[in-house]
Amino acid sequence: MPVSTAQGPGDGMRVETPAQLMDSLRREAAARLLPLLGEGLRIERDRLQRELVDPATTPRTREALAEDLTGLTVLSAELIRHEHRWQKALADVFAVWPEPPVAQHRSGYSLLSDDELQAQLIGQPVAEALDRRFESARDVIDRRLYTLAARLQYRTRPSNPLAARFLIDTFLQAFEAGDCGRRLRAALLRRHETLLERDLAALYAWCNTRLGDAGCALAGDGDQAALIAGLGAPVGTVPASKTRLWEQGNAVAQVAAGAASTAQADAPRGNLLRRHARRQRDARRAEIDAAARTFRREEFMSMLALLQADRALPPGPSHAARLREGLYIVAARLGTDRNEVAFDGEQDDALTLVGALFDLLATRHQIEPTARERLALLTVPWLQLALDDPHLFEASSPPAMQLLSQLVDLWDSGDPGDPQSAELQVLADRVADAVLDGPQGDGRVFAAQLAQIDAALAAGRRRAEAVERRTWQALRGRERLDAARRQARLELERRLHGRALLPSVAGFLDVEWRQALAQAWLRDGADSDRYREVLSLGDALIESDGLAARDGGSAVADRLLGMLPALRECCAQHGADAGAAETRLAGVVAEHASPTTRQTHVPTPPAGDDAPLLPDDADPVAGLADTTFAEGQRFVRTDALGASRTLRLAWRSSLSGACLLVNTTGAREFLLMPSALREMVESGQLRSRPSGGAVAGALATLAAQASGA
Repeated sequence: MPVSTAQGPGDGMRVETPAQLMDSLRREAAARLLPLLGEGLRIERDRLQRELVDPATTPRTREALAEDLTGLTVLSAELIRHEHRWQKALADVFAVWPEPPVAQHRSGYSLLSDDELQAQLIGQPVAEALDRRFESARDVIDRRLYTLAARLQYRTRPSNPLAARFLIDTFLQAFEAGDCGRRLRAALLRRHETLLERDLAALYAWCNTRLGDAGCALAGDGDQAALIAGLGAPVGTVPASKTRLWEQGNAVAQVAAGAASTAQADAPRGNLLRRHARRQRDARRAEIDAAARTFRREEFMSMLALLQADRALPPGPSHAARLREGLYIVAARLGTDRNEVAFDGEQDDALTLVGALFDLLATRHQIEPTARERLALLTVPWLQLALDDPHLFEASSPPAMQLLSQLVDLWDSGDPGDPQSAELQVLADRVADAVLDGPQGDGRVFAAQLAQIDAALAAGRRRAEAVERRTWQALRGRERLDAARRQARLELERRLHGRALLPSVAGFLDVEWRQALAQAWLRDGADSDRYREVLSLGDALIESDGLAARDGGSAVADRLLGMLPALRECCAQHGADAGAAETRLAGVVAEHASPTTRQTHVPTPPAGDDAPLLPDDADPVAGLADTTFAEGQRFVRTDALGASRTLRLAWRSSLSGACLLVNTTGAREFLLMPSALREMVESGQLRSRPSGGAVAGALATLAAQASGA
């Protein structure tokens, strides 16, 4: 049965089914909670790294920490897969509402698997603790869901898809026991609990307001049976005896003056920005007070509709100035003298905020003149949104703000000579025109056009993501190989430094032994017995050379005979066949028997395909500690001919902190340490774009300016 959703004071109602309403709750919950998975991994990785280098950590604890850090690195590399599993698990919870999801796949006599039993043991206490902390807020949502479920003729207690137990279950389904050990899984769950405790209050407040706006009344304790029995009718026909009095946050009671201020109670960033705009308005108090009256809301909305239909704004120094002048021009056409009327406080605040937001977007991004003018025209529908939606400027990023961010990204740094870039520009122009041509006050146009962009870019994004994944997976393997080779080279230099050796011994250490040492590091680790055995082999070979220099006689022969099996294994790992290996070893033995002139050997430097990806002076500790840049951040590079190309930070190494920058097709452009990337940004070779999106970055800047004012 449809649900009526109030759009704002003085507006009509938008018809929305319960399924659509629940889907909006799911999308908002996913937008707020999905980033917590990656954030939890990063925080836990930082903790493990700090404890590993702590001198007070015992060897046994350090071994466990290293194991957890390895598992965490694997999880971080496959974060996208885990995020998809979490989203699917959350979607499954919402898909069966108002039924609880467990009832869909488990009977009362089913046996628990080891994974499910472990999930219950570590997850149930966390879920119960969170449920106790947020009992009041969750209870309000439960009561509103009673009303919504009754409209579907559902006559038993409905589930709450955002209850703590479901949020914990979905997290545990994202990181199963097979993906990581029980100790690491429990640590990640504790970290997730802390992050949920931080963010759940805001999510529950938003959901409560959203359900209230949709007309979902609070069911009283004594009215639940009556609701279940008889609330299969629209809200307007429900007897008063079967509902509780409308409480604060329920917008269906009456949409009147003052309702907007109530809805703004849980919009902290929007309120901060409006207070800052109010301070700017106070500086023009004399001008405002000189007017005989202010624009009525319906009058102002009519002027906005006409201005949007005109598809033209007068020139001006800022978007707010252009909007004000455009509205005064429309008012003059309607016979209103601009000297006798002024914008009221709410209208003036919205003009200031929307103008400042679009000013930042136009300043920070490289947009062609035609697209820049379209961006200016979009201030009109977004001005109406600022008046209708008190949560427009919040971090939850409603569809309208997501669409605006997507449009700016598509317009940013367009290259007319590049067919793919030109195609993106045309797509952005088409979407902007659809918004401007849409009916005034119909918020569905933003979600619809956002879906159009996603559909148009979906195939290209999938191809680019596949190329990115193959690229960084190859780089990750190559980086581990470089680390192994670097460690082997350091061990070789330590043994050869200032020491004169037989040429055959030095050559064997430089080639076969060094490669065997690198392979042992890769396969078994630096703390393994195999790695220590290869190190001991190198030391023994150097000792045998020293004995030969002192005319060791039979002792040299005995030592060489004892080492032959290990030396043969080194040759085999280098790729030599049995005949070549015997020839190589025969040369080593012969030179011990008839020594040639000893000399100091210089290790062969890596060249060609063996050259490392990163310079030798790269500092992995400093690279990992540098968090200036985050995965997903965009950059713009302009070549000597003036053509711009958009790059994206697709991957950061968990070993060195190195940053992989790819182009729009997912192909590798740069692999840089954070310090080198920062130098390119500071020198102007790359222009960074805000992480999180154009609009999110602009709003964060505006909030910082408002806080510091």
